Amino acid sequence: MGLFGKKNGGERLRLYYASDIHGTEVLWRKFLRAPEVYKAKVLVMGGDLTGKAVIPIVEDGGKAYSATMFGQRVEVHGEEEIAKLEEQVRANGMYPHLMTREEIDRVAALTEEEREVWFEEVMLKTFGEWLALARERLGDSEVRCFVMPGNDDPQGVDGAIEAATRIEGCDDRVVDFEGYTMLSLGYSNPTPFASPRELPEDELTRRIDAMAAQVDDMARCVFNLHVPPYDSGLDTAPELDDDLTVVTVAGQPSMAPCGSRAVREAIERHQPLLSLHGHVHESRGATHIGRTLCINPGSDYHTGRISGCLVHLQGEAANYQFVVG
Repeated sequence: MGLFGKKNGGERLRLYYASDIHGTEVLWRKFLRAPEVYKAKVLVMGGDLTGKAVIPIVEDGGKAYSATMFGQRVEVHGEEEIAKLEEQVRANGMYPHLMTREEIDRVAALTEEEREVWFEEVMLKTFGEWLALARERLGDSEVRCFVMPGNDDPQGVDGAIEAATRIEGCDDRVVDFEGYTMLSLGYSNPTPFASPRELPEDELTRRIDAMAAQVDDMARCVFNLHVPPYDSGLDTAPELDDDLTVVTVAGQPSMAPCGSRAVREAIERHQPLLSLHGHVHESRGATHIGRTLCINPGSDYHTGRISGCLVHLQGEAANYQFVVG
């Protein structure tokens, strides 16, 4: 826990931040419980919401269905067993999809571009259910819930977020809440994986500076930037070679910074009160760059636990606590 900032006054605002849940439905449910569990008045989801794979549950004839997950074939019978399998698939950040053998063959025959479109349709169906759950859980409360995509999220996610009720889109814009201003950007600097939302460093600089120009008081401003600042301790990940293989030294992974130089320079230049980041799962931590408190809660989405950070904002001060649930 730490306290950064000079002036401390007014009512304390409790904000809950998490990121990188990668399609794991149980984590989305836990995120939506933050107002109940932590008494948070503002929720911020910092990107990489969606999963990366569809798991076909294939009709084998009669009431039998089968699926292959993590190399293991599973056979189920009846609606109750199918529902349990679907829940297991969602809990692992993937999308269950009931299919016939004919549908499997049809999808296999699609071009790569056509399969991407098909995947996005399947993903958006589940994502729409997530947004409906948010509407139900948040109801008519005064909780503000801001959600943005991250570099791994396909473009179709934006429209779903914008059309949702009780969820507020915030990517590439400035929003206000409870006397504070927040600017957000879900894009990352280039990665070895050529993910859907990447920008050159100079374009990241341009976008961040354009939003920062709209902020009147940086002492009460939050940067919500998916990618962490370069060489900050919040961006350390295994180093990869040209074949995307982890580089090892003496049998151990070689770790290196992979964050954004543009983000670091923007924080150094503008000095907001708080800067929230995700993207690099292995680098949970908090540091400060000048007066700015910078936080990355990390991600252990594959464990079913959500790694988050509870931030208390009061005047021009920020107090934080990492929480795992």
